Amino acid sequence: GTDLGLFNNRLVFDVTYFSSIDGPKIFSLPISGATGYSSALVNGIKVERKGIEISASGSPIRNKDGFSWDISANYSTNQQYLKEIYPGVDNLNIYFKVGDRMDKIYGSDFVRTADGQLINDASGRPIRNSVAQYLGNSNSDWAGAINNTLSYKNVSLKFQFDGRFGGTILDYVEQKTYQGGRHINAIEGAMGIARINDTKGIKSYVGEGVVVSNGVAIVYDTDGKVTNYDKLQYATNTTPTYLQDYVSRVYGTNSAYAISRTYVKLREVVLTYNLPQRFLNNTFIKQANISFVGRNLLYFAERSDIDIEQYAGTNGASGL
Repeated sequence: GTDLGLFNNRLVFDVTYFSSIDGPKIFSLPISGATGYSSALVNGIKVERKGIEISASGSPIRNKDGFSWDISANYSTNQQYLKEIYPGVDNLNIYFKVGDRMDKIYGSDFVRTADGQLINDASGRPIRNSVAQYLGNSNSDWAGAINNTLSYKNVSLKFQFDGRFGGTILDYVEQKTYQGGRHINAIEGAMGIARINDTKGIKSYVGEGVVVSNGVAIVYDTDGKVTNYDKLQYATNTTPTYLQDYVSRVYGTNSAYAISRTYVKLREVVLTYNLPQRFLNNTFIKQANISFVGRNLLYFAERSDIDIEQYAGTNGASGL
């Protein structure tokens, strides 16, 4: 790490890089069934934890009239990577290979066109990939904060924004409220109408996406990736289905309720008034102030109805 101060320390930087190795850890190494055993306990897995921490602080304004502005900011990362498995072994389970982050999330996903549209089957429901797909990382990519202090004579105002950026979480509550028909979207609009029609035995819900219109079968590789996009032709999906059947397919699929873990908060605002010394001259009190404090006043995220910072959710089906 290093510290650097400029302009009589009115601008200060602090940079730190860290790296550490955990392991080797004991794990079950698959071996040939001809030995009479399916696996052997060996020392092998090494995990590298590394990251960087950067902080900067400065005082852009300091004038003789008593007004000042101080600002500080920080940026940090902290990730774990698969460093080593075992001599001659490059993959851990079917998901992780050397160099991968250890917080990768794999789960069920839909088959999509090359430009991201859902591909539906003959029943009008999205096709689910038979192979678990990478949905993101459970941990944030980085965290940061900005803190400002504005002061004028006896009054100061401090406010701090902070947040985490990147990462994915599976919203278990959204999944279950849709599946149970308790989500607001399930009783309004097209879904609300289709829900009533379900009780009458009428298929009326038409999902988004397309269908393959030229009769060509979709071909996949061993990782579940479509390999014959150039042979496929599409038409807009127009096949009605029961809403309950559609919701069961969609919200039984992990990617449907995967949401970003990114959030930003106005973490704290503090307004402070320092009592003038003349009010304290005839008392035993040396210094006093009055502060008004507000915390978590603004919140920005993909979903505003839940607090991503506090929400546990579920990390889905990871490879470990």
